[in-house]
Amino acid sequence: MLVLMLLPLLILSCKTIKKGEDFELKKTKSEKFLLKKMIENQVDAESLAAKAKVTVRDESGVTKFTANFRWLKDSLIWMNFKKVSVEAARVQITADSIVILDRMNKKYIAEDFIFAQQQYNLPTGFAGLQAFLLGNPIFFTKDLVADIDDNRYHLKGKTDRYETEYWLDAVDFSLRKMRVDDFRSGRVLEYELGDYGKLEDGQNFSYFRQLKLTSREFGDMSVKMELSKVEFDEVGEIKFSIPDHYERVEQ
Repeated sequence: MLVLMLLPLLILSCKTIKKGEDFELKKTKSEKFLLKKMIENQVDAESLAAKAKVTVRDESGVTKFTANFRWLKDSLIWMNFKKVSVEAARVQITADSIVILDRMNKKYIAEDFIFAQQQYNLPTGFAGLQAFLLGNPIFFTKDLVADIDDNRYHLKGKTDRYETEYWLDAVDFSLRKMRVDDFRSGRVLEYELGDYGKLEDGQNFSYFRQLKLTSREFGDMSVKMELSKVEFDEVGEIKFSIPDHYERVEQ
């Protein structure tokens, strides 16, 4: 579960969906045009700091956290999760490693990033985690086919392992949903975005997102997150160390 929580995930806001539902889409745009819009709408930044409310639902029940995020482009993702103001876990991810501190049980996991990616069949590397954190699309192929689905512009592509789909808002072409079907492992990942707002530099940023994972190993899981106090290029101090008395857990 903790590995899945590395992905910053948020729920779709109903009032923002209506923005593109005031009229009926009858004709799609070209694949080239829609792909260009997706790329243009990506959030571009050097760093990010944010707070969030996180809700995790799986077969064992519902768990709620508050979280803090820090991100440095191409180098570091740092997170901590709190329950009732007490830190439950702290996570640090680099392009080479993943370290998870279990504060409640005084244990930690430290893994090579590639090993963890293979072990848990994560569909993306560090660059993909950055994209999720910023609310950007992840591309496995840019050979896409365009149509209309659910009154949104829809793009679909396929590789020898993944089938990917993207749904774009009918008005501003913002990314509203992404779906990755790993048909080799039987895992399906859906990622929804909503409540977009303009940043000071004019970029469009999603403050609410939700991730749903279906797999044979973990069953059904969803992670919902509401971001607040989002700041770019001012991450503040990042602290991470493993206490000497913590026990390492081998995976």
